[in-house]
Amino acid sequence: MKKILIRLLLALGIAALLLWPAYLVIANAWLRQGGLEERLNRRPERLWFRWESAWTPWPGVVRVTGFEMRNQTATFQWWLAVDRGTLEIDLWKLRDRELLLGPIQGSGAAFRLRRRLDAPPRTRPGRSELYPQIPGYSNPPDPKPEEIYPRGPRREPWHIEIIGVDLDNVREIWVEEIRFAGDARVAGGFDMRARQRVEVLPTRMEIRSGALTLGAGEKAQPILADARGRLDGRIEPYSPRILKGMEVFQVTSGRLSLQGQVRNLDFLDVFFRETRWVDLEISGGRVAADLRLRRGRALPGSLLDATPERVAVAFLDYRAQGDGGVRWWVEEPAEAGGEPEGRLSLNLDSFRLHRQGFGKAHVSGQGLRIEAASDEPRFGGLFKPRRVAIEMPHAEVPDLRFYNAYLPKSSGLALTSGSGRMSAHFRATAPEWIGSGEMRLSARRLGARFEDKTMRGNLEMHTLLRRADLLEKTFDISGTRLDLTDVVLVNGVATGESPELPATWWARAHLDHALLAPGAPVFLRARLESTLSDPRPIFALVAPAARGRMLRWVDNLLDIQGVGAVADIELGRSFVNVDDLAVAGGKAQVQGRFRVAEGNRRGILYASLGRFDVGVELADGKRDWKILRPKKWFENYPPFE
Repeated sequence: MKKILIRLLLALGIAALLLWPAYLVIANAWLRQGGLEERLNRRPERLWFRWESAWTPWPGVVRVTGFEMRNQTATFQWWLAVDRGTLEIDLWKLRDRELLLGPIQGSGAAFRLRRRLDAPPRTRPGRSELYPQIPGYSNPPDPKPEEIYPRGPRREPWHIEIIGVDLDNVREIWVEEIRFAGDARVAGGFDMRARQRVEVLPTRMEIRSGALTLGAGEKAQPILADARGRLDGRIEPYSPRILKGMEVFQVTSGRLSLQGQVRNLDFLDVFFRETRWVDLEISGGRVAADLRLRRGRALPGSLLDATPERVAVAFLDYRAQGDGGVRWWVEEPAEAGGEPEGRLSLNLDSFRLHRQGFGKAHVSGQGLRIEAASDEPRFGGLFKPRRVAIEMPHAEVPDLRFYNAYLPKSSGLALTSGSGRMSAHFRATAPEWIGSGEMRLSARRLGARFEDKTMRGNLEMHTLLRRADLLEKTFDISGTRLDLTDVVLVNGVATGESPELPATWWARAHLDHALLAPGAPVFLRARLESTLSDPRPIFALVAPAARGRMLRWVDNLLDIQGVGAVADIELGRSFVNVDDLAVAGGKAQVQGRFRVAEGNRRGILYASLGRFDVGVELADGKRDWKILRPKKWFENYPPFE
């Protein structure tokens, strides 16, 4: 039995050796005469092959140069070119409407794919001007292959399987709008049954050098230059009738490691676009990415680091610009059973802050940080923010005169000198984008002028943002505190005071209820509670500087130390209202109201000290004492117009 088997194998070997030369002659003659091309190109408007030369050393194995292949479905058109290669093909399966290719080895390759313009519309229309040209196909096709080959008796759709692909020196991969051009190596394959099933087998792409762009030619938009990296991934079997567009990422897994030079990083603005109150502008720079994906979900360990040349952040009416870095990553779940979070961190090592409409920066500093967090990142919601935080730990205000723009016109008050330091932090959450935070401002030797009086002192302000509605642009700043210390009158001192050694004055104010609405006709309404070292500034607003012998007791009232004061304040674009002013200290009491509008100042006071009392009126630029029945005069005074 053993001898018979040996003789049989020997006979088969001899037969093969005898038949092989015949195969070489007959098969290669058939290839040169176009026999295989004719067999494959029965419907060239659907599936078409071409090569410059081909020869076969063994059944099922073909070596080609100048190989091209294109295919057209009801939705896509694609084209593959390989300069030199070796492929295996199962010719017998063609009878069963199956094209089985592979392994395929080659070098010098290009691949293009585009969506047909007459395909069913999708959620995000493509930009057809950035699509690749497919040699031999128009878009939309004219005539359509569906019209050339009308559907006949129902048959099994074509099955195309390409496996064991290993292509070196890949010079171009252009899929719809995105184009790679350079030098890469691709290994992998795919399996497709028309209109029913698509699968991309485990595939690897190694980018040695090149560039990523949107489109090509004059309309090209750079994405990544000097690109290097690697892509490993697969797409599980899916039905193209069920999953379309971005939905295909639901069955996509893999890892992308990529680095290069980007023209800009404005695509990260999508992380903040839904907030409608934060905008990013990020210029080009170096970027390194490591994206890990499992069925469309970005996994912990995913990371993008960028060092742009310039970063600008717009926040409401302000714009910060400077130098720094950007990092996006996927955070591990905070607790067992939780979901990962997407994080974006923008750090400005140095920055300058501008207000919209003002060319000159009014704040500069270091360490401005903006952070955003999203739900578990996945394609379709990769950058959907859930909360945003802004931290400004240290900043300098070189010229406080800038804040004159915030003071009502014709108020008579203006800042004349001084610099300060500020810090702030803020947090807001989706979807209403209601936030909270605080800001601190400290100034030394702040100069101010009210009418003809010039003052100087120190300022400490702690603005508390209890509730900030960023969409409606309304801010509850109740609880804000303001401290004025070491205030001196530099000129315009009252009679009897020494201009060389002026007395100091202080005040501590607290906004019990305060609502700020920038841009509104009345942008601040507040209930003010304060403690003053004495009531002199209140009298200075309204009362005449000169006092007769009958009003000497007023000096005693002005010298009372540590008085309390409350008032309702309204600030508008061109007016200031002070209502229900009440000052009390010891036996002294002062009541009043005050209004400045369109350059016209109106004010009344009623003051009492024990059995003494007096009224004061400011109207039409005149200041008058009211001695006769001043309380009744004050109570019956009509409202200011």
